Amino acid sequence: MGRRAHNKGTEEAGQVVNLEAQPDFVAGFARGLKVIRAFGENSHMLTLSQVAERSGLTAAGARRLLLTLVALGYAGTKDRHYYLTPKILSLGYSYLTSLPLYHFAQPILEELVNKTGETCAIGVLDDTDVVYVLRIPVRRIVSGDFGIGTRRPSHATSMGRVLLGGLNERELADYFERVDLRAYTDATVTDPKLLRERIKEAQEQGYSWVTGEMEQHVSGLSVPILGDDNRINFAINISFNRPKISRSEIVREHLPHLQEAADQIRRSAMLRDRSMADRPVRLRG
Repeated sequence: MGRRAHNKGTEEAGQVVNLEAQPDFVAGFARGLKVIRAFGENSHMLTLSQVAERSGLTAAGARRLLLTLVALGYAGTKDRHYYLTPKILSLGYSYLTSLPLYHFAQPILEELVNKTGETCAIGVLDDTDVVYVLRIPVRRIVSGDFGIGTRRPSHATSMGRVLLGGLNERELADYFERVDLRAYTDATVTDPKLLRERIKEAQEQGYSWVTGEMEQHVSGLSVPILGDDNRINFAINISFNRPKISRSEIVREHLPHLQEAADQIRRSAMLRDRSMADRPVRLRG
């Protein structure tokens, strides 16, 4: 599970490490990533000064990085504004296609959607958030709706609690040191002790149920997808948007389908890994 750096440093073994002081750290590359991240949902077109302000760089430095992105085809410019081009998607697509479950999980997820009639998704833990790597909606679930690559706070989602259950004690302690336990609704769990109890509960029962903590009337049921080492690598979930919902009814009706899908994905990943290991290595020359 990856961790994001805190500005110029990150915590390691209780000490703050200045990443930019490390001999293998490429500061120019890091600044280029800051420029890319300056763009977002409400910032499709940005001026040079806006990019510099959002990325914390000088105007001259931001200009050089923007022009480099333009030259490589990852950005464009028009009327003194800059924008990202569709080519930037290839960076994220490289991550998706490298996932062991990417090529066979979608039909399994589609079958789960057909069985349940509800929106289903697969997520992975990144720092304190859940990132959706695959999602098949059947209707608009939440205001603003979201898709692949969207980040959701792990503390307020069923997938997040399943994934947090896969952390060891040191990783979990580190999580609680960094996470912002923000209340999204009156039902959001923001007490660290209670959240630990909910995470442990999900571990013991093999699934997590969260209702109304991210948005009123929206609930989620999630189970882990285990790797061949029995560690939790991903989580798979079903989302519901109903004003009145029965946990016992949902668990009884949908949990078996969810667990079956998770097991299918795990077995498919293991078969793929064995197949790749059995392939002969061909040398050129």
